[in-house]
Amino acid sequence: DDIENFDKSLGGTPWNEMRFFNFGAAEQAEGWQILSPVRSGPHGVPDVNRLLHKQFRQHMIDASRKRGYQRKYPKPMGPEEIVYGDKVINLTNTDPSMPWFRHRKVYPNKDSPYIANGEIGMAIGFFWKKGLPDFRWKLEVEFSSQPRHKYDFTSRDFGEDSNPILELAYALTVHKSQGSEFGTVILILPSPCRLLSRELLYTALTRQRDRVVILHQGARGELRNYSSDDRSETARRLTNLFVAPSPIAIDGRFYEEYLIHRTSRGEMVRSKSEVIIADHLAHRGVEYGYEQPLTIDGVTKYPDFTIEDMESGRNCYWEHCGMLHVPTYRRRWEDKLAWYKANGILPHEEGGGPRGTLIVTRDEANGSIDSSKITKLIKEVLDA
Repeated sequence: DDIENFDKSLGGTPWNEMRFFNFGAAEQAEGWQILSPVRSGPHGVPDVNRLLHKQFRQHMIDASRKRGYQRKYPKPMGPEEIVYGDKVINLTNTDPSMPWFRHRKVYPNKDSPYIANGEIGMAIGFFWKKGLPDFRWKLEVEFSSQPRHKYDFTSRDFGEDSNPILELAYALTVHKSQGSEFGTVILILPSPCRLLSRELLYTALTRQRDRVVILHQGARGELRNYSSDDRSETARRLTNLFVAPSPIAIDGRFYEEYLIHRTSRGEMVRSKSEVIIADHLAHRGVEYGYEQPLTIDGVTKYPDFTIEDMESGRNCYWEHCGMLHVPTYRRRWEDKLAWYKANGILPHEEGGGPRGTLIVTRDEANGSIDSSKITKLIKEVLDA
């Protein structure tokens, strides 16, 4: 069932109707990971952890609350009620030089035991029954970075006068996941989300080794906005080692002038080449839209520039290819070009198509762009 599969995905070993978490379970602790950009709200890390804990681990919480000889496991620890078989994260750097760390034991013994802030592990180990020593007072954790070693944690690590040093880790913030890799990443993207930026999204998407699943709120097309400079934290950093910052206000936000690509009309675009094309169009009096959605038969594409001739009813779609030397970029462009042709939007060299004319320009091999070719195309195709 779902609960059994959940435990098995985290290294649980089935036996009869139970799952045991033994040495080696931590090797699967990073098999999958839920990430969220925020901690607060229903889509924040604590609430998601609480939801999963209640849904898939309630049976173990109940078993760990039993009294006397009926209880086979350590008691739930801390405000999150961490129990045997839980996935956890360490929240502080700990080493033997810290006085409060001296009580902590590691098995097998290590000369220099150390747990780094951000290490992820599994609560493993003890299952008590009559005739065995009683170690139900401690929680044993094996960290994925230290396989086959387990550290002791006790109730003093979750005291009311101090912050817990362990937290549930089924869900983590994107920030906390930096430097880690997971087999599958399940990314929560709430909308609106003030903290989400292009860089944070990149960090989240690059945490996966195998695949990423995105749980997004709102229209899927909104995610495209994060590829723009206006969603970039880097562009909004007002720092410069050599000259004083030169902030520019665009739509109520301030950006460093030298970190953005802005047209003469004040639009933010993706490359210097697109700035040149946009400025040539504007100089010639050609009205255009930048990255306007084009939907045909339920499929939406985003041409770089859309030029609509209201008098003739003819539409032109301008695509600029800047990275054709990159194989994945080239494949995406070839797929997009095939889509245009299949839907009656043909290159201007072929006379255009019934649904529009496609104009394609490319960067040179050295990354440059020929401005005179842009001017010539505008005259030939747009009569401007």
